[in-house]
Amino acid sequence: MKNKFVLVCLALGLIYFSLSFYHLWLINLPLVSPLDLIESLPPLAPIFNKPGQKIAFGFLPYWNLKLANELTVKPLTHLAYFGIDLTPAGGIKKYDRPGEKEPGWNKLNSDQYSLLHRQLKILGKKVILTVLAMETDQIDTLLAGEQSRSKAIDSILTVYTEKEFDGLNIDFEYMGYPAEETRKNFTLFVSDLAGRCKARNRKCEISLDVFADSAIKSRLYDLSALGKIVDQIIVMAYDFYRPSSTQSGPVAPLRGKCNRDSKTTPCLDYDIVTSIGDIAKFVPSYKIILGIPFYGYEWQTVDDSFLANTYPKTGSLATYKRIQGLFGNEKISSLSASWSNLTLTPYLSYVEADKTYQIHYEDAASLKLKINFIHQAKMGGLAIWALGYEIPYQDLWQTISNNL
Repeated sequence: MKNKFVLVCLALGLIYFSLSFYHLWLINLPLVSPLDLIESLPPLAPIFNKPGQKIAFGFLPYWNLKLANELTVKPLTHLAYFGIDLTPAGGIKKYDRPGEKEPGWNKLNSDQYSLLHRQLKILGKKVILTVLAMETDQIDTLLAGEQSRSKAIDSILTVYTEKEFDGLNIDFEYMGYPAEETRKNFTLFVSDLAGRCKARNRKCEISLDVFADSAIKSRLYDLSALGKIVDQIIVMAYDFYRPSSTQSGPVAPLRGKCNRDSKTTPCLDYDIVTSIGDIAKFVPSYKIILGIPFYGYEWQTVDDSFLANTYPKTGSLATYKRIQGLFGNEKISSLSASWSNLTLTPYLSYVEADKTYQIHYEDAASLKLKINFIHQAKMGGLAIWALGYEIPYQDLWQTISNNL
């Protein structure tokens, strides 16, 4: 009789738990795919990383938060909210001007983000906060003083704790070559931030974004020192060509760097394979995360040839959605998709209003080759810039799911 009573109590408890969870679901309508949630919940078991499992790290910029209900997150292990900006004095930048909230901070404190954050936690994803500093003067001033560095760490950890993040992503993009003292101060800043975050929560993950040429140029990042401090080094292996480039060219060329045998062949100054090989001399390969683009760049060009010269000030971002939409656009003519065996990347040309345009971008074929390279080089995984640029197309995600 006693055992029967215990079983009845357990059954009632399970029913209560199920109804409570269902009620929670009803009042928190999903922003991410319901299928993702449904397929992830039934086992109700802890999520363990398989030995050697690759990281799939996705950056969600605040301006794409409006697309949260269309995001694909199931293949991801980490989602990083991009992001909060620091002031030169070490505080969080909360206002662009009096009465006007800074958009990254504003979106982080929105109901829409809070709901997405909770659902990512339900799915067992690690939710990361990206901390930004993009201006040279801002970075110089912030890093110069012990007081400003300490205040920045206090500010960051307050948000980290209050918003229940799993880790921090440091994105300091110093455009140029800083003084050696600034490099040392940056390493000290990252070391102190990592130490204090891990002291607060031993599972706190620290990742750092670096330029693809950081191993061969005197950038902000002391790779040897930082590789021992952080959990991941995310190599921003894109923007090899930019909107301001005088030639159209691949955003993320896997190969193509000039060598002794390429005197009469078009070739590039640098490529991803060379970049990773250079960085791996300073950072363990398992800590290196390959950044990949979900976008391309578009220019008006003098003709449709590979690496054609561009017209000044015509370069612009082309999301994957924009690129795929061109194939069904009746207003353009002479659309031709091409593949470069030199760089192992696709590009397309088209004519509109008697002007020639060229777009270099990433597709499923080039992405698969990059994932194969991740495995061959024994890297830790990939990082996507940026979530939302691919919506509503799923072929890039299918490639990641099938190959990573």
